Amino acid sequence: MGSKPKMKRPSGKVPGVSQAQVAQHLDVSQPRVAQFVGEGVFKPLPNRKLDLDASRVAYIRWLRDETRKSTQSAASARVQDARARAIELRTAREEARLVPLDDVQAVVADILGTYRSELTGIAAAATRDLSVRAAIQQHLDDAIDRCRVKFEKANRDLVSGCDPLEDSE
Repeated sequence: MGSKPKMKRPSGKVPGVSQAQVAQHLDVSQPRVAQFVGEGVFKPLPNRKLDLDASRVAYIRWLRDETRKSTQSAASARVQDARARAIELRTAREEARLVPLDDVQAVVADILGTYRSELTGIAAAATRDLSVRAAIQQHLDDAIDRCRVKFEKANRDLVSGCDPLEDSE
């Protein structure tokens, strides 16, 4: 008594229904039913028709599939996060809180170049003694070189996404 009674099909009638009939029964489009067939959710009969009851059960199982739902939810969350990030960046740019890195690099390089030019005349203006002048110039050149190295490191850090103000030395 544990087995289900088998339903007999009327003789002369071809078993199964068309994709359009399944679509109407499930309230989806016919192309969606074709997609389910292609994905293996619905199994066509040998005559390429579909068993209406089996298709309905397969569709309900597909709807209840937690793995599919969680994968979709994770993908949706990633898309939503990316959209939120894009909006934040656009807003920051519009509020002038976000400046292109190339622009910052050009401005800093220009300022440092001007500063270096200004410093090169200090030794000559400070003394006429050539040995003292050479010592002052050497100290200035060393300081400028340390600044250049620090600027280049900060530039690499910014490009790689690291904090240039974090002291890692």
